[in-house]
Amino acid sequence: MKAFTTYTILVITILMTISINNAEAQRWKRTRYELVAGIGPSIFLGEFGGSYRTGSHFLGDLDMQATRYNIMLGARYKMQEKFAIKMNFIYARVHGSDKYTTNEGRIPRNGTFSSPIFETSFQMEYSLLKERFGTRYTFQYMKKFKLSHVNTYLFLGAGGFFFNPTVTADGHSNMNEEYSKVNLAIPFGIGFKYGINRRYSLGIEIGQRLTSTDYIDGWSDKYSKGRDSYGFLLVNLTYKLKTARSGLPKF
Repeated sequence: MKAFTTYTILVITILMTISINNAEAQRWKRTRYELVAGIGPSIFLGEFGGSYRTGSHFLGDLDMQATRYNIMLGARYKMQEKFAIKMNFIYARVHGSDKYTTNEGRIPRNGTFSSPIFETSFQMEYSLLKERFGTRYTFQYMKKFKLSHVNTYLFLGAGGFFFNPTVTADGHSNMNEEYSKVNLAIPFGIGFKYGINRRYSLGIEIGQRLTSTDYIDGWSDKYSKGRDSYGFLLVNLTYKLKTARSGLPKF
């Protein structure tokens, strides 16, 4: 009888442990939907300004003095524990000027441009370090911060954007060329997110946009070595919405 009682208690304990672990593993389903808002600096890589060398790429052609700003509103849906899709609505300003460069081929042009960017895009996200749930993984009740508890994800997507540059340059007429002001953008990058409490998370997202145009700055010439691109660093706030039994968000 004693052996039977011990065996019964052991079985019940194992079943309860499995049940608790399974419930913990499914907690992400309770908040599949998220609203996101962010703000931060924007960068542009194109014909104006840039490195002293012609044909430099990416960060090698970056002008920190030309940094402007961007504002983002978005919504995220978790398809699986490590996979999510996010929709972005972004307004940004981008800028470039030959005043910031030491490139001898660009200085005589003395060109400057500014343009708004209106972007709508979708991005697929894959979590390298999945999001942790529970109050112990939030700033509110954190006893010890661990990088392994930071939700870290990579993203890749597609979208469209509108731009409308204002350009000034000494003695050049390249600005009169015709081009489409609506083009394709391919966003990619990395993001980090950590809970403030059960409903809010604070995050940082670093992303670049490859584009299908060389005219975001209204200019394309012999110094052009590829398509224009722009990027954002976003500090964002995420609000989790509860998932109703119907599978829809519960406001």
